Amino acid sequence: MVDDGTQVLEAPRYDDHSPTIDGRPGFDTVRLVARMRHGRGGLARVAATVNNFDVRQLTYVSAEFDAATVDVVVHERDAARVEAKLRRMVDVIDVVDVSSG
Repeated sequence: MVDDGTQVLEAPRYDDHSPTIDGRPGFDTVRLVARMRHGRGGLARVAATVNNFDVRQLTYVSAEFDAATVDVVVHERDAARVEAKLRRMVDVIDVVDVSSG
């Protein structure tokens, strides 16, 4: 290898150390399901709201007219804050923690 004076920065790789069960998120995650009014940019607003947290999975489904379901799997340390942020959104009707089965 020739040292030509250029500097190479190596970013650490993100390793997901959370346990999984049959491909599903493990015990250190919380699954929140929110019902909201479907509208233009709804998914973008949800993504912008939760982007600072350790989101493992985000699903947005619009099955009914003007209704949508958002399924968010987050690390348990962020669950209360993500739930509070989702509840503050104008379009969100209800947020339920369904991880405790």
